[in-house]
Amino acid sequence: MAIPPNTLIPPKAPNLPVGPLQYDQRYQDQLLNTLRLYFNTLDNTFGTLLGVGGGGGQYIRFPYGAFEDTTVQTAPANTAQVMRLNSTTYNNGVSVAAHTAVFTGSIATTNLTVATMTSGAIYLGMTLTGGAITAGTLVVSQTSGTAGGAGVYVVSISQTRTSLTITGSVASEITVAQAGIYNLQWSGQFINVAAQIHEVSVWIRVNGTDIVGSTGRVSINAKHGAFDGGAIPAWNYLIELQANDYVELWWSTPDVDTYITSFVAGTSPTRPTTASVIATLTFVSALP
Repeated sequence: MAIPPNTLIPPKAPNLPVGPLQYDQRYQDQLLNTLRLYFNTLDNTFGTLLGVGGGGGQYIRFPYGAFEDTTVQTAPANTAQVMRLNSTTYNNGVSVAAHTAVFTGSIATTNLTVATMTSGAIYLGMTLTGGAITAGTLVVSQTSGTAGGAGVYVVSISQTRTSLTITGSVASEITVAQAGIYNLQWSGQFINVAAQIHEVSVWIRVNGTDIVGSTGRVSINAKHGAFDGGAIPAWNYLIELQANDYVELWWSTPDVDTYITSFVAGTSPTRPTTASVIATLTFVSALP
């Protein structure tokens, strides 16, 4: 199979022939030819690695991932809510996995009653599928029962469904295949439709555990005239991760008038769509 141009091929030390007791020109020629081939491999590898004309590192492919979400994301007041990421832009060794839950339940208008859990836990923001459930139905809040388990929930679309097996899924786990120190960067398009300034908190969880010191608190501007208030907070963190660890962004707000939103393409002037959440995770270094 042909090797693509500029592919880094790790050099392998040659097996040098055993030298004779006396000088032998054929042995010397064979030894020098073996070493010449090895040094040529080293030259080619470092030349490809460092690039030409000062373009060092241009052929290195570190793990990376770029993700976004294109939906409106809401949260009940004073409730921890995971940020969804429904689209992958770029990725190499970094991917988004989903929390999933399987359970038996029924829906009456916007009330979902969960009778028994088969697997996983129910997260707010999960998309529900199964039976004749209306496409795009989300879990909005929980009103009673065991947190994430059997109980009563509110869903986003009114419908009536008798007892059936339901699967819930929410894509949020930015997962790495390789251990290392990673740089997590994110931004969110927050909107406030109230006449008062409202605050949001955003923080990081790794493998479901809150990272101490990671919470950022942001004030979202109040509605002014015909325009809703808004802000795009953005910052980055360096995080130490093991292979198969996952990172999530979580947020909360004390008022439901504040939420994360997306926008369609604009006019006057023409401008592209707005993602509700953007997150990237890039490899920085091997673990110390």
